[in-house]
Amino acid sequence: MRNIVLALIAAGLGGAAFAQPLREPPLDSYGSELPEGAANLDFILVNRTGQTITTVNITPSGEESPWSDDILVQREVPSGERAAVSYTRDIELCRWDVRVTYANGQRRTWPLVDLCRTIRVELR
Repeated sequence: MRNIVLALIAAGLGGAAFAQPLREPPLDSYGSELPEGAANLDFILVNRTGQTITTVNITPSGEESPWSDDILVQREVPSGERAAVSYTRDIELCRWDVRVTYANGQRRTWPLVDLCRTIRVELR
């Protein structure tokens, strides 16, 4: 279970990430349990990029894996807004690269995001 909330702030292409631990949420705020061995990678994406995000994809950091399908729950996320992102994988990995596609078709990637311990990812 996630027991620390982290805010990820990235500056520049790929930028540096900063984490700030916050208090642990109540146990019942996590929702239902997943089958043993499954990893729930749900998080809230906060868009501070100045552009509208239309897709979010992830891939395990440091692996030659393809990008996931779009995991953004809503259609788009205007700058200054937040949205749910949901993805379940049958093995638990923590470090993921997060890639967004903007409304103009450009893409940007944030490497090494720890999705095991993060429930809020803020992109700048």
